[in-house]
Amino acid sequence: MTLCGPTLACGPSFPVELLSDRKQTLTHLIDGTFDYEASHLVTPPAGLPRASVDAYGYDLSPSRETVEKNELGEAYSRVEAMRSAATDAEAWQAGEGLDEEIRLYAAGARAFHAGDDDSARARFEALLALPPSAQARRGIWARYNLGRMAVFGVGEEVEPEYSDRSAATAIAAFQAVRSAVAGGTADPLGLAVASFGEEAQVALRRNDLAGAVTLYAQQAALGSPGGRASLLILARRLFADDASVEVAMAHPVLQKLAAAYLYTRAGLFDEASEVTEAALARYLAAVERIDPASLAGVETFAAAAYRAGRFDLAARLSIRSDAPLAWWVRAKLALRDGRQDLAAEAYAKAAAAFPASEDWGSRIHPEYGYRDETLRPQCRVNGERGVLALSRGHYVEALRLFHSAGSVYWLDLARLAERVVTVDELKQFVDSNVPAPAVAIASPAPHDDVWWLERHPDLQLRALLGRRLMRAGRYDEAPAYFSHNVKTVADQYIAARRAAGTRDRIAAARALFEAGTLLRRHGMEMLGAELSPDAFVFGGSYAWDEPALVEGPLVQRGEMDRAAASRVIPDSRFHYRRLAADLASQAADRLPPRSQAFAATLCTAARWIGHAEGAHEQRQAYYRRYLREGALVNFAGSFGETCPAPDFDGAARRLRAEQWAAIKRQVRLAIPVVAWGMLAAGVAILVWRWQRRRVARDRR
Repeated sequence: MTLCGPTLACGPSFPVELLSDRKQTLTHLIDGTFDYEASHLVTPPAGLPRASVDAYGYDLSPSRETVEKNELGEAYSRVEAMRSAATDAEAWQAGEGLDEEIRLYAAGARAFHAGDDDSARARFEALLALPPSAQARRGIWARYNLGRMAVFGVGEEVEPEYSDRSAATAIAAFQAVRSAVAGGTADPLGLAVASFGEEAQVALRRNDLAGAVTLYAQQAALGSPGGRASLLILARRLFADDASVEVAMAHPVLQKLAAAYLYTRAGLFDEASEVTEAALARYLAAVERIDPASLAGVETFAAAAYRAGRFDLAARLSIRSDAPLAWWVRAKLALRDGRQDLAAEAYAKAAAAFPASEDWGSRIHPEYGYRDETLRPQCRVNGERGVLALSRGHYVEALRLFHSAGSVYWLDLARLAERVVTVDELKQFVDSNVPAPAVAIASPAPHDDVWWLERHPDLQLRALLGRRLMRAGRYDEAPAYFSHNVKTVADQYIAARRAAGTRDRIAAARALFEAGTLLRRHGMEMLGAELSPDAFVFGGSYAWDEPALVEGPLVQRGEMDRAAASRVIPDSRFHYRRLAADLASQAADRLPPRSQAFAATLCTAARWIGHAEGAHEQRQAYYRRYLREGALVNFAGSFGETCPAPDFDGAARRLRAEQWAAIKRQVRLAIPVVAWGMLAAGVAILVWRWQRRRVARDRR
């Protein structure tokens, strides 16, 4: 199954939570991203390689200089000499000894950059006159430059006849480049993709806006950031005035571009929206005048109409398409009408129609507190379905839907898994749907340098269940859901807790202190709450307050009761520290009060609980107990700050000594009692014997 990450100054980038504002989530239709829409206006041309760019849009293609140096080695110095020559004749002389293809191209390139078009054209055409096998390395370079030279002859100031001839030359050159690359010619500089943009310039100079948009769209479909940027510039032209609207409505590709621009750039929640209310109204009015059956991009216009509050128009347009975006709009409209069953059906069709791999990029949403969202529509739709299922009391179904949304909405999935479904419901779901990894995986601890690395949501969910089982004391079940290294620590902790059940007081104290030590050091991994109060999701680096639930149309009483029942106790940040301190205090209960170990365990309990809010009173309680019961120790002055290791062996010796002293004291106290008892027994025996004798005499 495919599983579906606003940057704040001096802080982390927090993801969107769909459950934080459920009404907003269900009624608001998110806007897409123009880059994605522009890249999908047309089908990518077949046979051509995609643009070589990184995730940020930077060109990864090697430079011309790099390519030639790798090809020619030491001979590249002759190419440099040719390019720096003053005249064509000097350049040709400097290239003596080079392969003819390389020599012709270098001479033509020098002339091209020097503005000597005639010499450049002659050299490039001579290169292209070579046999096909002799122009395999520079043939498409020469064609591309010939096309660029011809572009400059296309314009308003050029005679129409010459302009037409130049346009035909440029188009033929660029198409020849693409044909050669599609046929297998190497294209290290990415000229095939770039040629679409160059050819689009020809179309623009001839006022062929639809042709230019089509070419830029093909370039964008191959991953070119330049193609997308060019489409954005042209899209802005479509919103200039009424005449531009009529132009846009006259051609399908322009209709699709206008729809993409409206849907992605008319941000109702963004003060930097590029589309004015007047322009938006003008375009939607033009859309209404067109038969939806002939409107290209009708589903995108429907989405734009919905976001603009034109719900009547959105309804009329969305029913004319079975595209996933249209079903999404229908689901929103059904929710506005209170028809939840119909909305659920439309949501299901949208989720099934959106490809799992479809990714619109990232957006910062002002309506969600400027949080960041990776826009994977199938994930978003399933997340909204989860919100709807939760509002209807279908808790496990909501969990399933958010699980399918994966890491994009992990905070929502974690809230459901930790606070809404019961631990048994969660365990059954994980056992059925989230199998353990085939290979043991080590998970970083919060203090490790790699804590920030993204974890797989299935591993996160299994670990969340393991910690929830640990908090519930279900030690036989919990370790199986942890990664390898956390399981090792959990096993040690569980063994220590069980060893604390012995009747040997010192052994029990030692085990309790060991369990407390493990809990204090590894409590986040073993017991930490994913969200509130511990924020395991952020390694504990940030406090995370859970929003209060208020009963209403989207929050049922049953959910509120479940959330209350699953509350972490104690409900304080790093709650496991208080539990660790309590274990140390329980260890002190089993130690001789006058021993060093007694003072050391209470000192450690105070240190473990730290100086968090609300911890001062408990620290003072440990200190007062030490003053009341313990003996003077050399670390009393730094109690709760600097604590030595408890001397359990010394405590054992002291306990034996105290027990022996108690026995002797009891013996000393018992001697007089025993003596008087023996005397009383002797007197009683004498009296008894005297009475027996007297009775015997009386009988005689």
